[in-house]
Amino acid sequence: MGPPDPEEIARDTARDLAQLASDLNRSKADATHWLTAPEYASLLHRLEGAHAAVEAALIEARRRVRLNEERER
Repeated sequence: MGPPDPEEIARDTARDLAQLASDLNRSKADATHWLTAPEYASLLHRLEGAHAAVEAALIEARRRVRLNEERER
């Protein structure tokens, strides 16, 4: 078994990040709905930051996958 293909790893990473972004978005929605007391503001802020970071990483992963696909053509 040889070394892993970087293009395949990029596609897998993009897929995994998409799932993580979806999960975080769902958690963020649940937290916003159920945790309305002011003491949860920090948690909600951290969930928002985590979601934004995963979305940014997903955009970059998709860009790299697209660049790899264009190079193959």
